[in-house]
Amino acid sequence: MNQIAVRPNIEAIVAAHDKTIELYADAYAKMEIAQQALCAANAIERTISPTLDRNGYTSNHINEIKAFAHALQLPEREDYMRAARRIMQLKTWAYLIERTELEALMDIEAKNKLRKQMAYVPERRDYTTGAIINQDEIDAGMPPVTVENLNATLDQFMADAGTIWLRGIANAFSKLDRRFKSHDGFKIGARIILTYAFTDSGGWNWGSGRGNTARDTLIDIERVFTIMDGKKPPRATYAGAIGSIDAIRLGFNRPAQCEVETPYFKIRVFKNGNAHLWMIRKDLVKDVNKALAFYYGEVLPDGGQAEEDPLQSKAVTPAKRFGFFPTPDKTVDEVFRQVSLLRKRDEPQMRILEPSAGTGQLARRCLRSIEELDGGSGGRARYEHEYRYDHAVECVELQPHLADGLKAEGVYRRVYNQDFLTLSPTTTGLYDYVVMNPPFDMLRDIDHVHHALKFLKDNGTLVAIMSAGVEFREDKKSAAFRDLVINKMKGRFFDLPPGSFAESGTYVNTVFLKVYKSGRPVSHY
Repeated sequence: MNQIAVRPNIEAIVAAHDKTIELYADAYAKMEIAQQALCAANAIERTISPTLDRNGYTSNHINEIKAFAHALQLPEREDYMRAARRIMQLKTWAYLIERTELEALMDIEAKNKLRKQMAYVPERRDYTTGAIINQDEIDAGMPPVTVENLNATLDQFMADAGTIWLRGIANAFSKLDRRFKSHDGFKIGARIILTYAFTDSGGWNWGSGRGNTARDTLIDIERVFTIMDGKKPPRATYAGAIGSIDAIRLGFNRPAQCEVETPYFKIRVFKNGNAHLWMIRKDLVKDVNKALAFYYGEVLPDGGQAEEDPLQSKAVTPAKRFGFFPTPDKTVDEVFRQVSLLRKRDEPQMRILEPSAGTGQLARRCLRSIEELDGGSGGRARYEHEYRYDHAVECVELQPHLADGLKAEGVYRRVYNQDFLTLSPTTTGLYDYVVMNPPFDMLRDIDHVHHALKFLKDNGTLVAIMSAGVEFREDKKSAAFRDLVINKMKGRFFDLPPGSFAESGTYVNTVFLKVYKSGRPVSHY
C-alpha cells in the first residue's frame, strides 16, 4: 500500500497551475487585440460595401463564411478568467490524485463520490441581476490550488490512506452478503457469489446505472487482491477479470454458462445470471480477513456456546476498557426517529431506564423528547397543555467517574453505580421504556439486552443499539436471541448507517432493536 501512495512535487504542480492561468490571461489580452483589429476590419468593410451583408440569405449556409463570421466572439474577461481558474483547479486536483495513485485504494463508491466533488458545476445566474446564485454549490467542490491547500489535503489523504483502503475492502465485501455488513462471526472463505451479475440477454446487469452492481463489486474485489499481492490494479474498468469475462462472452445474447480463470479467481457464470468466484490464493484470503477484522475492531464472538441455556450469561465481569463507545449525536438522532416517549397529561409518569448510560447520550435525550417536536420552534410550549414532561429517567453506569458525572447533572431520578448484569428488577422496579447502547464484545450486547427485558413492564418497550452481527451469527446464543426477540416477541432490527460509531473509535457496523414486552406496540395517543 505504501508503494501506491507516492507524494508528488507539490511546488512544481502549483507552479505549473499558476503559469497556465497566467498564459490564459495573456491569451485573452492578445485575443482582445485581435478583436479590436477585427472590429476595425469590419468597419472598413462596411464603408466599401454598405448594402451587402456577407451573411445574407445567399451565403449564410456556407461553412467557410460562417466560420469567418464567428472566428472571434469573446466573453467578458471576468467570466473567461473565472472559467479558466475553475477548469485548471479541477484538472490540477485530478492530476494530484492520479500521481499519488490514492484512487487505487478507493472502492467504486468512494471514487464516485470523489468524481462528483471534482465535477465542473456550471454557473447559474439570476435573470434580473445577473448574479451567480449557486456559488455555494460551486464552493463545495475542491478548494483553490495553493501549496498550502495541496499539502494539507495530501497530508490528510496520506493519513487516511489506511482507513480508505480498509473501508474499501469492507465496502466491497459487504455488497456480497448481508453477513459481511460486520466482520462479526463471518469471514470470506473459498468461494463467494455475485448474484444477478448477468441479465437474460447474456450481458452485465447494470442495475439502475448508479454503480454498486456485481460488475463494480468484482472490480473492487480484484483491486483488493491485486494490491494485497503487492501489484498495481488495472486502471481501466474493462481490464483484469472483467476483460477476461467480456472476451469469452463476446456476442452472447442469451443466458449462457462460461468459466474463466485469473491469477486470483476461478470464475464460473451460470445461466441464472449468478457468478461464483473460487479463491486461488489462500494466503491473500487470509490477509483480507485480517484486514476486515482490523477495520471492524476484531469485535468477534467468543467461540462456541456450550451452555445448556444459550442465553445464560457466561460471566458478569466487564471486558477490558468496559467496551465503552459513546453514542454520537447523529446516531442518537437515528435511534430516536423510532422512539416515541409521549404521554398524555392524564397518564401516569413514564419510567425510563438507561442501563449502560456512559456519558448520558441516550438518557439525556429521554429527558427532552418533546422539545424537538415542533422543530425547535416552541414545541414544548405548544404541547405542554396536552402532554407531560416529567419522565423519570434512571441510569446504570459501572465506571465511577462516569456515574459521578451523571449524578452531577442533577436531572436523573437515580444513578446506579454498578454492573447492570448484577442489578435486579426487584431492586429498581419495572420500567415503561429501556433505551440502551450496551458493550458489544464477547456477545455481551445479547447478555445485556436479554437481562434488560426483565426490567420492562408488561406493556413496556425496549430499544437497544447492537452489533450488526446479532442478525446473522450462527452460534447458539445469537440464534436463541433472534428466536426470542424476533419470532416470539415480534421485534424488529433497524440498520444504522455504516460507520455510525467511527467518531467514537470503532467501525463496527450497528443496528438497533425495537421490541415490545407484549409483542405488540402500545399506543399512548
